[in-house]
Amino acid sequence: MQGMSLCSSEGNKLIEKIDKALETSRIMKDVECFSHLDRYTGSEDGEKAAERIAKRMEELGIPVEREIYQVYRSLPGEASIRIQGDSSEAIVPLTPYVYSGTAENLEAELVFDRISATGGCSQKEQRARMAEFAGKIVLTYENSFAFACEAKRAGVLGVITIWHADLAHHGTLGGVWGTPEPEDLACHYPRIPFVEITKSAGKELQKKLEESPLTACLNVEMCQSIVSSTMPVARIQGRSDKYVLVSGHYDSWYEGITDNGVANAAMMEIARVFQENQEHLERSVVLAWWSGHSDARYSGSTWYYDHHWEDLKENCVAHINMDICGCKGSDVVGMRTSMLEGEAFDREFLREFNDKEPEAPTPMVRFADQTFWGADIPFAMMPQFIKQDHKIFSWWHTKEDTFDKVDPEVTLRDTRVIAKLTAIFANCEKLPAEMSGFVSFMENELRSIEQKLSAEFDLSPVWRAIGSLKEAVADLENAMENQKHTDDVIMEIAGELARIMYTTSSPYHQDPAVKGTVFAGLAMAEGLTRENTEADYYLAVQTRFVRQRNRLTGQMNVVAENCRKWISGWGK
Repeated sequence: MQGMSLCSSEGNKLIEKIDKALETSRIMKDVECFSHLDRYTGSEDGEKAAERIAKRMEELGIPVEREIYQVYRSLPGEASIRIQGDSSEAIVPLTPYVYSGTAENLEAELVFDRISATGGCSQKEQRARMAEFAGKIVLTYENSFAFACEAKRAGVLGVITIWHADLAHHGTLGGVWGTPEPEDLACHYPRIPFVEITKSAGKELQKKLEESPLTACLNVEMCQSIVSSTMPVARIQGRSDKYVLVSGHYDSWYEGITDNGVANAAMMEIARVFQENQEHLERSVVLAWWSGHSDARYSGSTWYYDHHWEDLKENCVAHINMDICGCKGSDVVGMRTSMLEGEAFDREFLREFNDKEPEAPTPMVRFADQTFWGADIPFAMMPQFIKQDHKIFSWWHTKEDTFDKVDPEVTLRDTRVIAKLTAIFANCEKLPAEMSGFVSFMENELRSIEQKLSAEFDLSPVWRAIGSLKEAVADLENAMENQKHTDDVIMEIAGELARIMYTTSSPYHQDPAVKGTVFAGLAMAEGLTRENTEADYYLAVQTRFVRQRNRLTGQMNVVAENCRKWISGWGK
């Protein structure tokens, strides 16, 4: 395994030792064990998996905490639709989404959402579209939380979304990130029956609807309850209390081997080799196996964030997440990242694991236990183990995610990627923060948003703040060259830059559990005009935009001032 210029010669030797110590047979043995467990959060099999991980850590001599918490879990039950008057009156099985509402013999007209098959629409057109569906069940290609909320508001009785494959796939409807607060229970769960139909069955139903109107009978069962769940969290102590957090969820749909049994086993092997080389670690390594990912909308990582906030803010330098690994057919390693390490770092790192020149890193989006922005952790990294055509693996979130989908060589490759990335951040002399480059990246993203805004959405105050920020960050980076210990300043400055770019709320709360772009609070105004948007919604977005702009400029000014304070402190 090649070293990197970030690390000392001793650090690069550690990377080599860790790489050589990883054993495919150990990983695959644990993967095989996980294949016999349907690891739903708080279930008997889920708790068996957590205990297996915790006991392995103890056998390796690694301190491990069994974090036990209460989780608001949602498990789908049976669901089906029957077409009234159809000659066969066949019952078509459906798959409910997590946090779907229920239905018992719900009879209503079934209609097809033609716009979902042809393209998007404006906000005003969306309201009119939904009004046509009031009192009906809708067959659609839409599956977003926003669509569910609009459907519920318009009086739609149920939604059937067509999946792109002939597999019973599980999706998630909840817009609440983690365990709900009181207002979430009242307002932020649509509680509309929301189910998925396979591609072929959906296409057949669509064809029938194009021929004549249909009446359907919908049944949806759900099991939503509060359960207790255990999460193992292990710590390998380095010379410093600062640490790299390596995480992955252990809960699964069915046996869920590539999502996420392989990652669970790989993390166990990573723990072993880092423990064997503990005396060479500069920073510590913390490994966390989350529950509540798939069936409770990231509740496990969010609970951990809530209850370890001060430690995360003071000591966590990077979060490396491992999700969907070891897949047969994976021939590309990419990177989703906060972008603070810079594109050059990612390309250099990824060259070892790709036959061709690596693709450019992709900015992080809100998914996959990216819970930790509020603690000012500058580096959020999630290697992507994908295919060249970027098509998702069809067995994701289905019963077909089984042991036979795993490639041992790919599994070792993916484990090596995470191990090397962890070793770099644990032992690099200075954290690889390209802060000036990141501020330029922020500016470019804001310019891109500005081009899509109408004249009533004004970003001009931002440009004044970002000019001052650029100057302050450049001065700070120059001053840092003469400083030996820079973890704290990078965490404070770079961590806050990441937070204000990737979140819209305070450090103590979570943004909604919807995929969002960078600067999501500003980007929601893209493309809106008074002509294509209803007046009340337009006013609401204007209000949000101004508040988010104030937040951004205010925090940029705070970061610039903190840069100057660090420089002044070093000069004394």
